[in-house]
Amino acid sequence: MIEELGDRWLIRLRGNPVLAVRRTEAALSVTFADEVVLTIAGPALLTEGPATAPGAAAVTGDGWGRLVGSTVLSAVAFKSGALRLVFSTGHHLNVGGAEPGTEASLQKPGVFCWSCRPGGSAMEILGAGD
Repeated sequence: MIEELGDRWLIRLRGNPVLAVRRTEAALSVTFADEVVLTIAGPALLTEGPATAPGAAAVTGDGWGRLVGSTVLSAVAFKSGALRLVFSTGHHLNVGGAEPGTEASLQKPGVFCWSCRPGGSAMEILGAGD
């Protein structure tokens, strides 16, 4: 389920659907099928297309709900603490782990837990998974 490369971990979530998105002032929670949950406290950027593309538009407010029903195309956790998820809707979710006040985790109980805090991230492999 996890492939480690030099500066990142590739998380095999391709095709995994988003079941729910819950956003409060303090945190964001995205629930996927197979008990995978992403939790972010601090800034997270959801854009239509890559965040670095010219004219990339940030999604705000209730727009985060557009992720429900979409599937993951790519999930990459960087050892620097950043996280990038790409969805079938064309949305890109980016978390900059080096930003002050940002804490995030992406986990599948009994299989893996990735977490980040300012200054870096950690991946814990708990089981073989899929």
